[in-house]
Amino acid sequence: MIEHLTLAEFTVALLMSLAALCAFVWGAATGAFRGLESIKHQVLRAEGVDERQDP
Repeated sequence: MIEHLTLAEFTVALLMSLAALCAFVWGAATGAFRGLESIKHQVLRAEGVDERQDP
């Protein structure tokens, strides 16, 4: 019984890692990781925060 439980846990972990890899590849292929700095600046402008000021 222990062998089956270990095999099931291994299968679930393998499927979860495959799903995470697919999500990463999809994000990289669609350009989701490009322009992150510009998005940060858009959020700061929308909130009215000037990042050049000292906190």
